[in-house]
Amino acid sequence: MNQTPGPEVPLLPGLIPPELYDPVINASNFVENVTHRYFTLTPGRTFVYERVVEEGIERNEVYTTYDRKTVLGVSAVVVWDRVFLNDDLIEDTKDWFAQDAEGNVWYLGEDSKEIAGGKVVSTHGSWEAGVDGAKPGIIMKSAPAVGDIYRQEFYLDTAEDVGEVIALGATAQVPYGFFTGCLKTNDTTRLEPGFAEYKYYCPAVGGVVLEAAIDGQRVELVGIRTNEVLNVTSPSEEIEPVITEEEAKEIALAEVPGVVTGVAIEKKFGKLAYVVEIVASSDGVETDVIVDIDTGEVLGIEK
Repeated sequence: MNQTPGPEVPLLPGLIPPELYDPVINASNFVENVTHRYFTLTPGRTFVYERVVEEGIERNEVYTTYDRKTVLGVSAVVVWDRVFLNDDLIEDTKDWFAQDAEGNVWYLGEDSKEIAGGKVVSTHGSWEAGVDGAKPGIIMKSAPAVGDIYRQEFYLDTAEDVGEVIALGATAQVPYGFFTGCLKTNDTTRLEPGFAEYKYYCPAVGGVVLEAAIDGQRVELVGIRTNEVLNVTSPSEEIEPVITEEEAKEIALAEVPGVVTGVAIEKKFGKLAYVVEIVASSDGVETDVIVDIDTGEVLGIEK
């Protein structure tokens, strides 16, 4: 969902402020493979995650491809990350990672698409280090220590995730098994004030086994597939709604006066529709107004 950038909030102690953040990338200082014990990218391996949401089961498949992408002169591993809701594709992202000679794993950007009805409805969240002011971040330090705080990505008002190491030797229980010796991080972003998510990176699998948000939502590892060779193709046809996003906001605000905090196109009631999030002025409750993208009809209001 396209989020309205959050208000300015105090920086975490030790976090480099945006105006000073300027990591230097030397392409000759990078190695070919990503082999960090907490974050290993093995081509042909797919991690499968699931979580229960209001609309059903959301499945996330994260496949390390055999492809490479050059970013800032660095040959990065391409990871294909797809999210399905009740088997319908709703997100399709290609992430780019690379490891330097010291063992730090860098995040160099992503090509992110939100999908509805098999068509691209948004590319918000996409960024590439070195393009339009976007800068790389570190997804995993070479020798993580409790108290480490680092920018995982940086593209102002689009990608501003921050990680903080809060535990070593953590444990996690998920459908795929019980894991020990895990690195636990707390991930936050200025773009969503109040959002926080714990991630458990476990050396037994070389990756994340659990994401636990403070609202109780859990994304859990349910399976790992190996030696896969997938045809890495993504939807490219973009949707062409009759009703514009601004018109949808006006229609929604006429139904529920307040402040719009986000807009997305989703499949609702068997149709493609704008889901306009509004904090209602009457009671402060977050409300979704669902507006048909072709007719402007209000299909429903959900709280």
